[in-house]
Amino acid sequence: MAPSIDNESSLFNFVVRDGNGVKGIVDSGISKVPQAYIQPPAEQINKNNATKCLFPPIDLSRLDGPDHDEVVNQIVRAAETLGFFQVINHGIHVQLLESLEQTVHNFFGLPAEKKLCIAKK
Repeated sequence: MAPSIDNESSLFNFVVRDGNGVKGIVDSGISKVPQAYIQPPAEQINKNNATKCLFPPIDLSRLDGPDHDEVVNQIVRAAETLGFFQVINHGIHVQLLESLEQTVHNFFGLPAEKKLCIAKK
């Protein structure tokens, strides 16, 4: 049964306070995306504006050189406008990234009450 998320307070309580997360919303079987998760139309990426909204990967190896400030500005711009970014040449081994991905999947697959216990530590 879908949770009662008819206002931002109840949505916050379900997602954050109760520890269900966004995955909990999806798993509950809701049929409509909560308004809080819908980006305003002017900011939405669609096929008409996708090319101007896409950011190239940010090369972190350039942080230690003369391009440091430019790389920092790319990160800030991507974080402020799109909310995420892709980095390359970060020096993190693939095995560690794969292990992290598996750990994240395991965590979000836990029941809400178990996630709450872990999140409070």
